[in-house]
Amino acid sequence: MSFFRLIKLKTPWICIIFFCLDHPLILAQSWKLTPENISMALEAQAARISQDSLRPGFHLTPPAGGMGDPNGGIYHNGWYHIFYGLQPFSSALGGWYWAHARSRDLLRWEHMKPGLTPAFELGLNHVGSGSTIISEKGEPLAFYSTSENDSMKFWRAVFNGDLTEWRHDSINPVLTLDFPGVPGFDVFWRDPFVFTAGGRTFLIACADFFDRNYVPVPIFEAVNTELTSWEYKGILFTYPKHKLRNLEVPELRPLGDQWLFLASSDAPVDRTYYFIGDFDLKKLKFTPHTEGILDYSGHYYAQETILNDKGDLFLMAWIPGWDRPWMPNFRNADLKNSSELWNGCFAIPRRLTIDSEGSLIQQPVDALKELRIDHQAVGNMDLAVYNPMAEFDVLKDIRGDQLEINLEMVLDAASFCGLNVLCDKEGKGGLYIMWSGNEMNVDGIKVPMEDWEPGQPVQMRIFIDQQIVEIFVNGGQYCVTRKVKVENIIGDYIALTRLGGHAKLNFLDAWKLKSIH
Repeated sequence: MSFFRLIKLKTPWICIIFFCLDHPLILAQSWKLTPENISMALEAQAARISQDSLRPGFHLTPPAGGMGDPNGGIYHNGWYHIFYGLQPFSSALGGWYWAHARSRDLLRWEHMKPGLTPAFELGLNHVGSGSTIISEKGEPLAFYSTSENDSMKFWRAVFNGDLTEWRHDSINPVLTLDFPGVPGFDVFWRDPFVFTAGGRTFLIACADFFDRNYVPVPIFEAVNTELTSWEYKGILFTYPKHKLRNLEVPELRPLGDQWLFLASSDAPVDRTYYFIGDFDLKKLKFTPHTEGILDYSGHYYAQETILNDKGDLFLMAWIPGWDRPWMPNFRNADLKNSSELWNGCFAIPRRLTIDSEGSLIQQPVDALKELRIDHQAVGNMDLAVYNPMAEFDVLKDIRGDQLEINLEMVLDAASFCGLNVLCDKEGKGGLYIMWSGNEMNVDGIKVPMEDWEPGQPVQMRIFIDQQIVEIFVNGGQYCVTRKVKVENIIGDYIALTRLGGHAKLNFLDAWKLKSIH
């Protein structure tokens, strides 16, 4: 069996990569994040990665290496662009550059050549998370955080026309904690997000006060059209720290006639959150009237939105290759990814809308329907129970590890009903989805459904892509994303389950989905 081994030597920029059998041998590969070094590392790993049977077929995955946060989502010249932190030399996270992919439909992605690398000539050796914007002068710009002497600073870069390369001016950094008027935030402030409102340009960021019981979101305003000079304007929004320890990768976007604030928090669990409310341009304050959870799983993090020229807002997020249930256990669990050569992928992009009751609705992008083949359907079906154990009905004609399933169920007399996916021919194993009225349990992740009333059915739209399972409940009112452990994938069958009494399946439609590769 061929194998991969990575050895770091004493200098942080040198490693030795060994490939045996039919794989190339690369000695003394530099870890310096130059376009040449990155390209060589990605190309060297491409052949083996293409043989990974669990690599997702219709999710955006890195060409190789350790994928991190999505960054800088932007619609420009007819293309959706997404950038992301990538460690190209290892599947573990490390020093990043901004990898870049673009798409016409948010489904079929083109990986761009590495050109968005650190400004080594100005003293940088990595690129942190950030955002993009088209300035008033028509320049596409990137803003990101990077660390210097244990303090985070915000840098600005200017893109070329197709966003494949950038340049850094000597004016950098453009914002630090030493600037006049900036309060004493924790030095690990980060993740600048730049946006416009009312003809003005603003920047918000993830920040913290260790001696206060709330999480602050500071807001700055640009004082020139080049966006190189910023003025501190106060605190946009606060949230109790006992509920969330931080508000990472914050975003503030218009959605309809309201404003949507999004952020991720890594404690007490990894989750992404939303707040819908009003943005007061005079006071520069955001006041939410609705809040909720974007995705209940800890496998969905560091959200990033893209606003197109029609006003449609789309959401992307990172599916990391590990569990970290709480910060003291950060990355202590075994990696879930199936390969030592790549790690992480992005969830299916979602279109965001607000329903009549003021709640956020998330729906998969329409382009996914173009991947459908081999439609199978199951009509009205009674799900009977004949013993005190859980019953299984394995759907013999519906199998696969790249599927879309749409269904509606009624609980009736059952304690729970649902289905197992990626299970064996007896219905055992895989990932379970159990609905018990006012609660959905997906692989141990409990989703409260407080608006449910007895007799109401539940609808689910489920996407299975090798290790990845994404579930949209009741038209996108609730969402759960899971990366299934390899040892739990014991088949490609689907089984309907229930316990405690009879349930009912109103309908089920399933399609195999083609790969985007």
